[in-house]
Amino acid sequence: MSASTSEIFEILRYKELLRNLVTRDIKVRYKRSVLGFFWVMLNPLLMMLVMSMVFSSLFKVTTPNYTSYLLSGIIFWNFFSQSTSTSVVSLISNSGLIKKIYIPKAIFPLSVVLSAVVNFFFSLVPLFFIIYMTGTPLGSHVYLLPVILVLVAVFSFGIALILSTLTVFFHDTIYIYDVLLMIWMYMTPIFYPESIIPQKFSFIIHLNPFYYYLSIFRGALYLDVSSVFEKLLYGFLFSLASLTVGWFCYSANKDKIVYHL
Repeated sequence: MSASTSEIFEILRYKELLRNLVTRDIKVRYKRSVLGFFWVMLNPLLMMLVMSMVFSSLFKVTTPNYTSYLLSGIIFWNFFSQSTSTSVVSLISNSGLIKKIYIPKAIFPLSVVLSAVVNFFFSLVPLFFIIYMTGTPLGSHVYLLPVILVLVAVFSFGIALILSTLTVFFHDTIYIYDVLLMIWMYMTPIFYPESIIPQKFSFIIHLNPFYYYLSIFRGALYLDVSSVFEKLLYGFLFSLASLTVGWFCYSANKDKIVYHL
């Protein structure tokens, strides 16, 4: 049995710990908040209101069903950014546990991604509410929602493995990724329509993995997106590449991690 396969079975063996870590992540995030878990639903709505006023009034964006377009982008981006940015310190913040007993270390970034999945499910509530209230018809590819969720979760886990491993050895990773994440957000058509991008710069969008995931997500919800299955293929390839590189980076350094925590 290979080392990678053995570690996967180890993670499955520690599934109860994984469940407890996910529960802890969710509780800690909203522990001292008056509204608590309701912020999962309230936060994207508030962002949507602000962004909608800015882009609709100041930038004169006339995208059909812009409210649904904007909220779907915010919720989906929050899922990805939360799962990756929080995972950056997932190994460092659990250093006490890692040093005391043997635990498959990949379980910590995995728990962060899974807690983001739980938050994402709750954030779908205001999204479907807005879609219903604005009379936006659901798309014909709604059955793809679970598929795209799995693809983004796998992609995020690959990124999380890379970031959490690098941070153990280079703490600057935390600050560098914050900057990269902000640039990445503005390079993705979350707030603005893809059509406003000049043709000569469109290749930048198509090099962006999250562009494909977001397009499929919106296409599954309500939007008539061209080449859905072609984008789904690209999304699958990006997820596979992310997981492969992430697992290689983690596997090559997992035995050294405990000495640098």
